[in-house]
This record gives sequence, structure tokens and C-alpha cells, in this order.
Amino acid sequence: MSGGGTETPVGCEAALGGGSKKRDSLGTAGSAHLIIKDLGEIHSRLLDHRPVIQGETRYFVKEFECKQLMTQSVDSNRGSRNEKRFIVTT
Repeated sequence: MSGGGTETPVGCEAALGGGSKKRDSLGTAGSAHLIIKDLGEIHSRLLDHRPVIQGETRYFVKEFECKQLMTQSVDSNRGSRNEKRFIVTT
């Protein structure tokens, strides 16, 4: 800049090494990697709903199959009762 004053780094210039600090706020590269890994895990737990949906789907199918089997057994019992009544009345 013109004006003869001292310039202060702005935005990413300050984080890239324009200051007198020897370390940035994240620490070493290893700690940055751990933070990114933790963020990925948090993201997957909060926003990845596939395991929940798969579990709900399995539960629904299991309940549907149980109810369908119960309905079939009730229908078959009704059919056998009706056949017995038909045989007795004829």
C-alpha cells in the first residue's frame, strides 16, 4: 500500500505465517489430522442416516411378515372350520 505505514496481514495471510508466532492455533500437522478425522466422524454420525433407515426397514419387514403369517394362519383356521361346518351340514 502507499502511505508508508505498516501493513497488517488480512485473512488467510495471517494464518499462513505472516505473524511472529512459531505455531498456529491448531498445533502440529498431526493434531490437524486428528481434528479432521473427528469432524468426519461427527459428520457421519449426524448426517449419515443409512444405518438407521436400514434398521427401520428390517424391523418393518419383520413385523409385516409376522402379521402376514398370523393372518394366513387365522384364514386357514377359518377355512378348516367352514369345511367342517359344510361337511356336518351335508
